Amino acid sequence: MEFKKITISLPKNLYNESMHLVNSGLFSNFSDLVRTGIREELKELRQLTQDFDERFIYSDKKLISGVKQSMKEARAGKGKVLKSDKEMDKCFKDL
Repeated sequence: MEFKKITISLPKNLYNESMHLVNSGLFSNFSDLVRTGIREELKELRQLTQDFDERFIYSDKKLISGVKQSMKEARAGKGKVLKSDKEMDKCFKDL
């Protein structure tokens, strides 16, 4: 496997939280934590883009952010079940 070295900048609190996870033994090092995070993001985005043209979806950061937020809310039980076309129309109208 070929590796590519990169440099990133993080807010201090994000770095500190990350190092806490590394020092707790949850990750072998900082690079391991970053690779794991990227893999999880890619896995989630792959699910979102299965039925769409990836070039279109990946160019719309707002759409991806909104869909990810909706998925998190649904997993947390905060989603709303729409039982009819009328309810769906009202929901979209209220947006």
